[in-house]
Amino acid sequence: MHRGTTPDDLLLNKFVKILEDHKRYKEAELLDATAIAGEFAVGFDLAMLACKKYDIVPPTHLVHEIMDSPWFEKDSYASDICREFVKRDESSITS
Repeated sequence: MHRGTTPDDLLLNKFVKILEDHKRYKEAELLDATAIAGEFAVGFDLAMLACKKYDIVPPTHLVHEIMDSPWFEKDSYASDICREFVKRDESSITS
């Protein structure tokens, strides 16, 4: 696994670990390669698309970290899916 040195490297590495924990090795490998290449916006899209596809609910604080990143692109797949996760989390708190 790639050991990044920037906050965005570290954030994507957390999602690599989440995907590996859910036995999604191919997606984890692709995400790791994306992080190594420094393609953080693409990495956020890949991470969120994989989580949604495989019904993986990432920790809310990690979703917020993605949304706070300077590489986070509004109107991207990651943006749409992050908002879904945050909305889901907020509704579970009020239930």
